[in-house]
Amino acid sequence: MLDKAWVNLCRVDPAYVTGARGFVNAVSTIVGVDGKITCPCAICRNLDRRTSDEVVSHLVINGMDEGYKLASDWFYHGHGKSVAAVEGVDSVRNTEIFGLYEAATCLDEDLASKGLDLVEVAEGEDRKEDEFLAKLAEAETPLYPTCVNHSKLSAIMSLFRIKTQNGWSDKSFNDLLETFPKMLPKDNVLHTSTYDVKKFLKSFDMGYQKIHACVNDCCLFRKKLKKAESCPK
Repeated sequence: MLDKAWVNLCRVDPAYVTGARGFVNAVSTIVGVDGKITCPCAICRNLDRRTSDEVVSHLVINGMDEGYKLASDWFYHGHGKSVAAVEGVDSVRNTEIFGLYEAATCLDEDLASKGLDLVEVAEGEDRKEDEFLAKLAEAETPLYPTCVNHSKLSAIMSLFRIKTQNGWSDKSFNDLLETFPKMLPKDNVLHTSTYDVKKFLKSFDMGYQKIHACVNDCCLFRKKLKKAESCPK
């Protein structure tokens, strides 16, 4: 059982650093690959693999990703039902990403209200999984044949995250994408245009939707509150 108490401490507290170090040492023996584990900090968000020292440093500087901090299961680090019988880091990552993919493609309405029976639903899920696995095979292609740090998906996500965090225009990002592949080995799989990157991310339902929120973080104005003009609280 992983100790999670340290994540709620102040990051300047020595106990936080000790807890982070203990966490990293414990999971490195379980899911470490080539001396690296996925980094759960607020910047990397389990998309990048780092050395133990780098992960500890990132956790102290950036803090842990809020969504992962609150999760009951830390799938990427050997804690939870999804990794009870771990067959490798890739199987864990596939389980987690497919869970996100299902969540993104599900509608809020109950299946029963649509008149679907269980057989139709099961067949639909099988088709969805086949489609997803085909996309995943492409996404997990190494950035170039000898690359061990980035897959096609993680490279694109890392670059696109920098774009959004720094408010880059599509044109400036386009210029970067046109230049970057020239600095990589010829057989790299990085997209060369913003349009292609967005199309690739959209295939995983990784787009985003802007939703108005209360200035005090009370609620999001969506679903029943979509047309509300003031916070109900």
